[in-house]
Amino acid sequence: MRGQAEILPLEGNEQPASFAAKGGMDNGPVPLESYRSPELFALERERVFRRAWLFMGRVEQVAKPGDFLVREVEICNASILIIRGKDGQVRAFHNVCPHRANLVETRREGNAPALVCRYHGWSFNNDGSLRGVPDQEMFLELDKSKCGLPPVALEIWNGWIFINLAEKPEVSLDEFLGSFKDYYDGVEAINLDCSVVIETRLKCNWKVVADAFVEAYHIPSIHRTTIKSMFSNRENPYGRLLDAQFFGPHRTISMFGNAEDTPREDQPIVALARDPSIYRPEVLEASARYMSHPAVNPTKQPGWSMDASTIFPNLNLDAGFNGQFTHEYWPISVNECLHRATYFFPKPTNIRERFQLEYMMAWFVDVIYEDLGNVERTQRGIDSGATKGMQLSESEVSIRHSVQQIEKWLRAETVADALQ
Repeated sequence: MRGQAEILPLEGNEQPASFAAKGGMDNGPVPLESYRSPELFALERERVFRRAWLFMGRVEQVAKPGDFLVREVEICNASILIIRGKDGQVRAFHNVCPHRANLVETRREGNAPALVCRYHGWSFNNDGSLRGVPDQEMFLELDKSKCGLPPVALEIWNGWIFINLAEKPEVSLDEFLGSFKDYYDGVEAINLDCSVVIETRLKCNWKVVADAFVEAYHIPSIHRTTIKSMFSNRENPYGRLLDAQFFGPHRTISMFGNAEDTPREDQPIVALARDPSIYRPEVLEASARYMSHPAVNPTKQPGWSMDASTIFPNLNLDAGFNGQFTHEYWPISVNECLHRATYFFPKPTNIRERFQLEYMMAWFVDVIYEDLGNVERTQRGIDSGATKGMQLSESEVSIRHSVQQIEKWLRAETVADALQ
């Protein structure tokens, strides 16, 4: 199902008959083999991560000529260097010297007018071309024009950077995003002047972590002392979804939010941190523009908390009241992965704003680690083989769609087939 799904009108907490049916899926058990099979993990490497467009970051991270960032795609044994050239163009390269295949840049980010391999001193311009070779006379047939950094396909959408590891991508980024691009285009990325990143390596399959951040059914149990009151109330005690939409391999869900949730009287610090009056007028104006977009809280219900949009295969581009944030799920082995969460904030200009930032980040870390503290237990259960599949509710439809799409890409001989 590639076209945009219809947004069904909802009354209160009423739901459509079946979110799964809306996405062309049944409601039966969902198999677990791709969460524990080394053979299927190897197939994911070749048919998903070497063919799909993969998220790398924001253009603001490479704002000036020479700015670069290095991202590791461990499932493909790839180190990717993204750099802005003197001409203003953002490019991607394999972070590998064509001399003896040493990694060129060892820093995760920085600025480099020229990139220099530490092994023998070969240097490269920030457009990837070879700049200098020590003792060049000893290289008797060296063609410098053919010895630049190996290029990687890179495209940008709404300021979000994606790369494709295929030597020649089968589809463009526009084709890959499909109708999701039309749906989400124009959502303003706000509060980009201050980002905080939380990274955690975990002993579980990457999909176990991804599943933990696309449903609210677990919140009353896992987050009962932190965010339960924000995502549920007496009428909707299990945080049933407001909406779900499907766009080929991509999807978005809208989560219920308790509009009447407020800090208790014995939580003055929480009240201060959540006080919207703390924000400067320009921040509030940007937030209002962002919230007005049809793809942010698409049902426009007051009882809304956030949207979790999944760009296949491993990115959540989420939307909350204060802007977007991302979750990335990077496979390392069949039962090991890296989780990266990035939150964007207005840059603090006074002590009160700095306090709010520090408090909110401490709170986010607590909440995230409540989720991450559970995933390795889940993997142990999966690896036991005691159960063949998952029994999923309508509130977990994003997980159902994820497994369906992974299976589809593993079967598909071409990306075009996978996108049908």
